[in-house]
Amino acid sequence: MQDNAAATIDVTEQNVQQLLEHSRQVPVLFGFWASWSQPSQQMTVLLEKLTQEYQGKFVLAKVNADDQANLTSQFGVRDLPSLKMVYQGQLVSELEGAQTESAVRQWLTPVVDPDAAQQEQEEGFLEQIRMAIDAGQGAQAEQALRQMLSEQPDKHAFRALLVEYLLGEGRTDEAQSVLAEVTEDVEALRPFRARFALLEKLDNDGVGLKELQARIERDGKPEDLHAYGLRAAAAGQFQAGLDALLRLLRDHRDYQDGVARSALLEVFECLPKGDPLASEYRRKMFTYLY
Repeated sequence: MQDNAAATIDVTEQNVQQLLEHSRQVPVLFGFWASWSQPSQQMTVLLEKLTQEYQGKFVLAKVNADDQANLTSQFGVRDLPSLKMVYQGQLVSELEGAQTESAVRQWLTPVVDPDAAQQEQEEGFLEQIRMAIDAGQGAQAEQALRQMLSEQPDKHAFRALLVEYLLGEGRTDEAQSVLAEVTEDVEALRPFRARFALLEKLDNDGVGLKELQARIERDGKPEDLHAYGLRAAAAGQFQAGLDALLRLLRDHRDYQDGVARSALLEVFECLPKGDPLASEYRRKMFTYLY
């Protein structure tokens, strides 16, 4: 067996057994084609491209259906092009007929890149949960998230969405309890720990966000801008909170020894890594500072 990160091999009766043995270490994609079949020739070009792209995650074994009639029959090929994925000595997947590149990639991924396939499934699940919440089906979404976490407690993206939902519902204690189930430092959960740290710093004076907003509209006192900025961010209303703190920096730069800057930095910690809102407001903050 050639040792090539992007191996492409022409199959014969003499080397097919060696390829089947090799499939115990890496998936082998048997691609059946014929010179008279334009779709199968197009498929071969696509497969060669994907073999290079996946860099050794599978071996492309090309079978000329006319020259290798016995092998074509043994593999049960009924149409051209025909794809047979063999892994660990077993036929695990097959695809017949002309296919789009998107369809071939979707077919390949579960076998040759299972991590990516799992991530795609998880992202699809999270998107369904978000849609359910937006559609007013929060109770069902919460139940689904809790069920998934009971089975897979290390799925931190699921936990993050559940904490976000609970915070949005005003169920702060429950959100904190769900977050506390994970003690290690996890990047997906850092923004929520930062939000709870903000909550712990705030005075519980009974003044809500609406009242603070009304005060700001009346006279824009620095203490109201500061309180509103932190509380809005802790509640997940990041843009409103950042706007208030940016105004505090602009209009009352020396308030409490320049607390506006540190407050902005604290709110940035509440946003996920790479969040465009954080990048935008960091630039605005530096403009006011320098």
